[in-house]
Amino acid sequence: MLSMGSLTQRQRLRAILDSERCVTMATVFDPISARLASQLGYEAALMGGSLASYAVLGAPDLILLTLSELAEQVHRCTRVSDVPLVVDGDHGYGNALSVMRTVHELDRAGAAAVTIEDTLLPRPFGPSGAVQLSPFDEAVAKIEAAVAARGDSDLLVMGRTSAATVNGIEDAVARFKAFEAAGVDALFLPGPRKREEIDAIAAAVKLPLLMAGAPAPLCDPAYLATRRIKAWSAGHQTFSVALKALHDSMQAVRAGALSLELPDQAPKALLEEATGVPAFDALTRRFLGAA
Repeated sequence: MLSMGSLTQRQRLRAILDSERCVTMATVFDPISARLASQLGYEAALMGGSLASYAVLGAPDLILLTLSELAEQVHRCTRVSDVPLVVDGDHGYGNALSVMRTVHELDRAGAAAVTIEDTLLPRPFGPSGAVQLSPFDEAVAKIEAAVAARGDSDLLVMGRTSAATVNGIEDAVARFKAFEAAGVDALFLPGPRKREEIDAIAAAVKLPLLMAGAPAPLCDPAYLATRRIKAWSAGHQTFSVALKALHDSMQAVRAGALSLELPDQAPKALLEEATGVPAFDALTRRFLGAA
């Protein structure tokens, strides 16, 4: 029997889905955060579409990021970390055929799983900023296309819908059941507002569930595990904390502080671990003849 250490990223994610546990997903958006997730012992990680847009473009989550840019960022992360990465594939960057291309590219980039959602993206012309969903049949067709595109790859495909908060729980259940019938590996529930929503979805489907963006009262791993939620994230607040730290330190230096004397600097050992210095030192000694 293989040990967890000998399993691939995708095999480890499947093992989590098959377990009775509920693990916390790390927020990953670049190679440094991906390597930290590995060093800190996370068992899974999540790259949200918003995070990819922030890190690559410095732009809000308005589907300005291209598929190629997303795939490149995913590859930068998966090449330095062994933590299974769940990637937010948004709406698949177009219609059902675009979804197939999205799955192909993220598969080759090393994602452990890709989620495809039914949100109408990018935002259409008009006065309303409210979230809109694709028609039911179109949403299902895109999920079917994602599963077909996966082929014999071991990439995990997950169906995602915000229908519970947009159209109500009945539509959410109908869409999740259709996604399940289409052959996805798991279902992704974003932003549930109350336990009744989670309870209804868990009772209606058989597949493992993942959850992200829930309010604090729902962030109870023991409860989530009883509803077959295998991996979860309360949100990407670690990115927000890092952003504020960078802003405040740059502001202090601009105001006259000496950067050498800034508080809360990462120790040299942490900086070297986060940037892979030990591994590169070993390679340098082996191949460049360094003493």
